[in-house]
Amino acid sequence: MKHAKNYWLLLQTILATLALPTIAFHLRGIELSKKFSPIINQQLSYQLVTLLLAVVMLMVFSYSRKKVFKTYFQKGDSNKKFQPAPYFGIKPKPDETWKKAGIEWAVVISLVTIIVIYFQLFGEKSTPSLVGIVEVLPLSILVALVNSFVEESICRVGVIVALKGVYEDGKIAIVSGLLFGSVHYFGTPGGFTGAIVSGFLGWFLAKSMLETKGIFWAWLIHFLQDIIIITALFSIG
Repeated sequence: MKHAKNYWLLLQTILATLALPTIAFHLRGIELSKKFSPIINQQLSYQLVTLLLAVVMLMVFSYSRKKVFKTYFQKGDSNKKFQPAPYFGIKPKPDETWKKAGIEWAVVISLVTIIVIYFQLFGEKSTPSLVGIVEVLPLSILVALVNSFVEESICRVGVIVALKGVYEDGKIAIVSGLLFGSVHYFGTPGGFTGAIVSGFLGWFLAKSMLETKGIFWAWLIHFLQDIIIITALFSIG
């Protein structure tokens, strides 16, 4: 079968992605420290286990398609052109690069995340105090850094390494978005809204990785969203 190796690698990526919510579910109730809330204990346990999974998967990706892996598992070039995507209403200026577009889209996506998280987690409830947010922020940043690395390594790098040369870049980004959105139906943000928002984010981050040939913007933008989400979770935990 033509491209059998690629589809086998994609299947491994899908299984690793599906393992993420499964791991989270089975780690509920784990207590690493009595001074932490249940949600913080669960998240710390989850990050340790999934970081190990990500490292293993990165080794698999590197071994399976070393050249493609090395092409995309690097910082990348922010001076690369930000390509249009008319079907999403994205029509940048002819000379616009990721150096400018990355910052602008990081701000826009972060604002959308704040709005979605506010309505999904708080609604009519009182929002956490500034003191409460500051208290959990250092730990939130650490967890966000690991979580964004894990998910980008599996959901973005994995899909790209598996499908590069099999499909055109636009289709690869869509596959990444569909995979990322589907598992976030059970996450935070969750439900149909969460799946749609996460699906778009997954597509956009794959687009950034494919166009810049690197993980910088994908990891950074994802990291910022995770800081917002995890800080909100920890502050009400």
